[in-house]
Amino acid sequence: MVIGIRGAISIEKDSKEDVENAVMELLQAIFERNELITHKIVSMIFSVTSDIRSYNPATAARKKFGLSETPLMCLLEASFEDSPPRIIRVLIHYNVNSDFRVNHVYLRRAKDLRPDISSKKNFNFKGGVNQ
Repeated sequence: MVIGIRGAISIEKDSKEDVENAVMELLQAIFERNELITHKIVSMIFSVTSDIRSYNPATAARKKFGLSETPLMCLLEASFEDSPPRIIRVLIHYNVNSDFRVNHVYLRRAKDLRPDISSKKNFNFKGGVNQ
């Protein structure tokens, strides 16, 4: 079965270094909180707000996490009124066998995107919450 693990992080300024550091911080937190194994990753889709142009988060992930065989993609996030600036989002498609508890990760200002789940842990792959 394939599940989705979500995450997001903000950056203070649009620079290659800030994007790389944010991607590292976000993915490390997702990997640690979910005890991910690299070879079980099916794919990753990143999105960025339109004010991030300095560096592709998928490229940073590929280089820093050795994901050369994993399909990675980066898209431009839809722009809506009052959307927060400089946000990097990720959706990781991950292979599981059974009873996997998902910990979605929202860091820095991105916590405000999903306050309903950024403070909770252990979402099961069926969409319910186990607290």
